[in-house]
Amino acid sequence: MALLGSAFVAPSASHAQLPQIRAKTLEVSRSVAPVAKQAAPASGTTGFFSMAGVVAAAALLAGRRRSSKRTPAQGSAVIMKAATNPRHRMAERLQEKREIWNQDKGIPFNYDTKSLKLTPPRRPKKAMERRKELWLKYSVQKQAVMHALKSKYRARRMFKRLRRQQWIQRVGNNSKLHGIPYNQFICKMKEANININRKILSQLGVFDRAVFTNVVQTAAPDWKEIKEIEDNKGKTEMMTIEELDNIAIPYIEATVPEVYTDPTIRFNRQVKEWGVEYTIDVGDPEEWRDQLPKLPELANFQLPDHMLNNSRRQLEEIPAAERFRLPDESKDPKYAAFMDKVRAFQEDEKEKEEKGEAIRPKKEGYSRESWFDDEPQTWF
Repeated sequence: MALLGSAFVAPSASHAQLPQIRAKTLEVSRSVAPVAKQAAPASGTTGFFSMAGVVAAAALLAGRRRSSKRTPAQGSAVIMKAATNPRHRMAERLQEKREIWNQDKGIPFNYDTKSLKLTPPRRPKKAMERRKELWLKYSVQKQAVMHALKSKYRARRMFKRLRRQQWIQRVGNNSKLHGIPYNQFICKMKEANININRKILSQLGVFDRAVFTNVVQTAAPDWKEIKEIEDNKGKTEMMTIEELDNIAIPYIEATVPEVYTDPTIRFNRQVKEWGVEYTIDVGDPEEWRDQLPKLPELANFQLPDHMLNNSRRQLEEIPAAERFRLPDESKDPKYAAFMDKVRAFQEDEKEKEEKGEAIRPKKEGYSRESWFDDEPQTWF
């Protein structure tokens, strides 16, 4: 920085009365401009030349001012106004500190295009400042923030509610595996004075099922019997083969009275995976001997589909005790009429036999035990 003093001022006797010119420009540059040296006093100069020197100095200063208003090129000097009062001097010191700070930090100078002042880099806005600016300036963001706050408020309360529902669901599923509904399980736990909350019970059911079973055993010692009843609920009771024989064979004997004596009847019994199959074949033995070689499947208890009216019909499953219920003549008039005819035919056969008349042949040696023979009955 170079201070231009009183230039082109000729010393004279009245030096104090001549106007003093102070330089009002400060020059900051990498290449320092040459400082104007004071002109040597010339002997015999008049006031006219003194005034000419003053005018020349003023013109020089005006040219400097015009050049300072232009945008400084790279490597050129930055012209700044000198501080003429204490307030400006404080601003100048602050600017010098900013310059030193930028140089120490290695940060390039930030120039204000209007005042051409050096300024430090701006501090980035914090999150709260950005939110505040969005809240004050933009209505769409304000609505979004309000919506987010409402959602968070609701979620804080819904979280507890949904979490408890999840615990109850898990405890209920694990208690059903032991045959006990959720409400009965909680009731039995309170009766047994077991104070375990639903969160711990759900974690036991997920991570340690054996401990959960121990809790169920303590609360409901008879849970195995309850589970067996629940598992068999709605299922048909499976009967043994002996029980089926005791129901089916008497029914066949009641509906086919001459099953053991009529020579045109063949009966068989086969035990299969799904149960017991009873078959009764009725017809002329000669016709059976003629048809069986042509239809061998009839001998294996298999009827072809074309012999049935509706081979694919689905029959309702009826319990064996109801399906093979013994008919009662007092309650079923049709069965009573049928039995009257059978008894009348048998009495007629006895009268013919007593008179010595010819009667139809009869089978001998067959009884209820014949159903369990190893060899099936055939027509050959």
